[in-house]
Amino acid sequence: MPWGKKSARAGSTANARASKEELIANLGLIPHPEGGFFCETYRSGCAPMASKGLTDLMGNMMTTTRGPTPERNVMTSIYYMLTPEHDFQAWVVNASDHVHYHHAGGTFVYHIVSPNGTYYTRRCGGCVANGDEPQVVVPGGSFKAVRLEEGFEFGIIGEGVAPGFDFRDFKFVTEEELKGRSAEAHAAAADLVKKEPEDVKFQSFYED
Repeated sequence: MPWGKKSARAGSTANARASKEELIANLGLIPHPEGGFFCETYRSGCAPMASKGLTDLMGNMMTTTRGPTPERNVMTSIYYMLTPEHDFQAWVVNASDHVHYHHAGGTFVYHIVSPNGTYYTRRCGGCVANGDEPQVVVPGGSFKAVRLEEGFEFGIIGEGVAPGFDFRDFKFVTEEELKGRSAEAHAAAADLVKKEPEDVKFQSFYED
């Protein structure tokens, strides 16, 4: 039975896996502005989490073509968790490529719209026989939303981002933008649009 699958036997043996609450506490996860929980685990050349989602100029750097602030850390990585209470990541667009690695629990169902308007879905999970992929790549500039498949206590993945994540390269996708790029994606998953997104700086998410 996959780790995190709901069962009457869950927690009843000495080999029972960690609960979502234990994972949140032990991995230091905090609420994520896109939905779910996360912790930055790596930012090349500097301390993770310290720059609060922005480029850390003390780290290992690369130069991009991203306007007046082109420098970015070479790579970042996070843990990311969804639960039945926080079961989706809202539609967003990031400038950097993201590679998602399934670690445990439920399958993450990805809705993706490429920059040319092509809509497709991917399943990031551990059950390859059911069509899951252990890794899912989302190229920069794509619209992306994610939902945790029903029936699991949690799902947890890792995300590798290159050039490294910076909130200045990120925005929530509006319903109008989603429909304009892909009517098919809008029909399939308009409910995953975040209606009242927070300030793009997201400083409050790091306060604790």
